[in-house]
Amino acid sequence: MQSLFASYEPQQHGVPLDGVVVREGTPADAEPTGRLAAEREGDTPARWADRHAHKLADGDHRLLVAEAAGEIVGHGWVSYLRPTEGGGRGAPDGWYLSGMVVAPGARRRGVGRLLTRARVASVLEHDDAVYYVVSASNRASRDLHAELGFTEVSDDFVLPGVVFGADDGILCRLTRDAFARDAEVVDLAEHRARRSADDPTG
Repeated sequence: MQSLFASYEPQQHGVPLDGVVVREGTPADAEPTGRLAAEREGDTPARWADRHAHKLADGDHRLLVAEAAGEIVGHGWVSYLRPTEGGGRGAPDGWYLSGMVVAPGARRRGVGRLLTRARVASVLEHDDAVYYVVSASNRASRDLHAELGFTEVSDDFVLPGVVFGADDGILCRLTRDAFARDAEVVDLAEHRARRSADDPTG
């Protein structure tokens, strides 16, 4: 099965894509972003476009898109989640980064970083913190977010609707004060492995 994510090769970078502009998404973007989502996730572009249109009409979701030469080359969402209302635990209410997709030809060219910074900045303009969750095995994403100042704060949480295949989810937080500064890196995946080695019974 083909992975949804590029393999972890931190030294591999393409030529930065020139002229990329990140802007707030509009209803007109539902169709092109739906095509990108369908290409990576499967299902039809029309169904993804419909999902995106519904999310754009909901005040709990905001879309940012990256354009180059008049073409959308990536997009990402921020969503206001209320975990405890849905039966979750250990994760606070707040704005969470989610659903970033970059077109194949624009990957490893700085688009994902621009989208992530823009989404973070859009939240921290009016909130004190922004969150995201990630699988411990997704090293590339963890490194990118750590560079921006995200701290891994918990590996013991339940976020309704989010399932990690290896039960290896990590909750991360970035505060306004820490944005774009070097942050203390807490590697919760290594902590988990150490705990398991010390206590084989779990």
